[in-house]
Amino acid sequence: MADVALGIDTGGTFTDGVIFDLENKTVKAKAKVETTRHDLTLAVNRCLDRLLEAYRDSSGGAIDTGKFKMVALSTTLATNAIVEGQGAEVGLIQIGFAAHKGLPTPYSAVVPGGCTIKGRIREELDLDLVEKTVLEMKDQVDAFAVSGYLSVRNPVQEMEVTDLIRKLTGYPVVAAHQLSSDLGMHERTVTAVLNARLMPLITSLMDSVKEGMERFKITAPLMVVRGDGSLISETKAREKPIETILSGPAASIIGALTLTGVREGIVVDMGGTTTDVAVLKNGRPSLNKEGASVGGWLTRVKAAEITTIGLGGDSLIQVSKNAVLTVGPQRVFPLSWIADRYPYLTEELADIRPFDYTMMDTQPTTILTYIKDPLNVKLTETEQQIIDLIKEKPHTLHYISRKLQKEIDLLPWQRLVNVASVHRASLTPSDILHVNGQLDLWDKRAAELGTAMLADRYRQSTETFVESVIEEILYMLAALIIDRLMEEEGAKFSLSAEEGGSYLLRKLVARDKHSLNEQVEWLAKLRCPVVAVGAPVDAYFPELADRIGAKLHLPSFAEVTNAVGTVSGKAVERITVLVKPGEGGGFLVHTPTRREFFMIFEEAIEYACKEGERYVRDQAAASGAANIETIVERQDHYSKLASTGDSDRLENRLFIESVIEISAVGRPWSD
Repeated sequence: MADVALGIDTGGTFTDGVIFDLENKTVKAKAKVETTRHDLTLAVNRCLDRLLEAYRDSSGGAIDTGKFKMVALSTTLATNAIVEGQGAEVGLIQIGFAAHKGLPTPYSAVVPGGCTIKGRIREELDLDLVEKTVLEMKDQVDAFAVSGYLSVRNPVQEMEVTDLIRKLTGYPVVAAHQLSSDLGMHERTVTAVLNARLMPLITSLMDSVKEGMERFKITAPLMVVRGDGSLISETKAREKPIETILSGPAASIIGALTLTGVREGIVVDMGGTTTDVAVLKNGRPSLNKEGASVGGWLTRVKAAEITTIGLGGDSLIQVSKNAVLTVGPQRVFPLSWIADRYPYLTEELADIRPFDYTMMDTQPTTILTYIKDPLNVKLTETEQQIIDLIKEKPHTLHYISRKLQKEIDLLPWQRLVNVASVHRASLTPSDILHVNGQLDLWDKRAAELGTAMLADRYRQSTETFVESVIEEILYMLAALIIDRLMEEEGAKFSLSAEEGGSYLLRKLVARDKHSLNEQVEWLAKLRCPVVAVGAPVDAYFPELADRIGAKLHLPSFAEVTNAVGTVSGKAVERITVLVKPGEGGGFLVHTPTRREFFMIFEEAIEYACKEGERYVRDQAAASGAANIETIVERQDHYSKLASTGDSDRLENRLFIESVIEISAVGRPWSD
């Protein structure tokens, strides 16, 4: 039996798992379960159960858990928690500055301190004041974050305060310099607060996954995918959960590379909730230089440059009273899926008559299903009646309207959806694929009933309406891909956002539907291949690739590409060490943990490289890496002196800084 790794990816709609042969690079078993957004641990453990059952069946009934070299996880937990404002209450200690913008915590205090741009201590810490501040905040929070003014140039004060907080409280605490060496006070502070907020959540998830592994006697190390596609150890993920944001899209890029071998191209991951695109260069995704933005917060987390739209198999299809068709960005349960679980809903849909849905503002296909009672929200009488009516089982809005004897357009259900107390089911692309015969998973009749209703609102036949939905999806995908590639070229505008550009794109995508007055035919040819992954891609991408002139790769196991990506990444650590001129001569070296002074430039450079390599190797080893290799890249920056001749001569240039980028790369498991 070959060495294998087990990978799990929790997406917005499904949680996927694979068992992957590390030697032959093949999938030995796969599993897919529905994601339980209210508790990701349920989905992870269900996936683990189903995956190991499938592996046992394929291997003749016996599993040698000693052959498992690694368990890897990519999770939406961090991203979802930031977007939804979940997690621990965080106390923020700001050293030497007060943030002038909003922060993701109401609990913050400022104490004197901070550094200069050269890393010299500007004002000494008053540790008695820090102690008093922390103890006053202790009973209101669950974790702490510390951010000091220009601490990236000298982190000593942040380190002193974090040590004191640990001694005083025993709470989780993180310092901004541990997460980023980039300037940007507000962004670094936000990153530290969000990281502290996530620490209890990621700890709970890691504990649950470990319990699941113990049930099957799997003792392999648990690794977690970062937002750049690399892997970190379970221990490091508990300390720096912020680094796992956007790990799902990153895993899909790495998985696509593994399954196809394509090193240059554009990867499109179409799931149930969103479609993500990323450009692959030299076998690596482009990274967001400014840092990832999640839930309206700009962070200093280095993540893959991902462009996302709300389009997937579960996207809401709507037709307005004026016959305007839209797809997404909201996510709903497919009609076919929910009717498969509650068969009576098919009859409720069949009871809706044309007059009931052609004139109403509300989508006639809407079904409401109960999720949980709302927290800290005072419901109106009618809202409570809706909750009471659907608490046991879901119903159509038409049914609810009749039972409550209220006009359907006056039912106040939207707020219940907004506070996640109720979820909708309605017509989706998955239903459309049931109607045209490309999918056969759930209740086809419910999908047909919903499609017929919206076709009537669209004032077209069912067949024409289905074609129109497919055309709209193809246009949205084409616009996403072409806009992203033009951005990569350096375009400062979005073609699809311009009226003229949108017109051209629609002609391009629908070029085989010639109108009588068409005078110009538009053709495209993409120079890079498209790698399409995700469950729905077979239904759309062969046709799309033909229309936009793209070479298409549809890998085997495309539906579990993200899970393949979790076990295909490497353990990677990167740091930047700066060498800058001293204030009175000499040179300052700024590492992630200290500031050192040297009189001689060559000695400063030698120390920067050696100390940087030592630090990054230690970090990679802490991330679970084996067979570690380091890469050192150095750039020296000079400015030309005024009124001088040859600017290439060293004596005619002024030293600004040396930027030393050091990377450590290793295999994420040991023999």
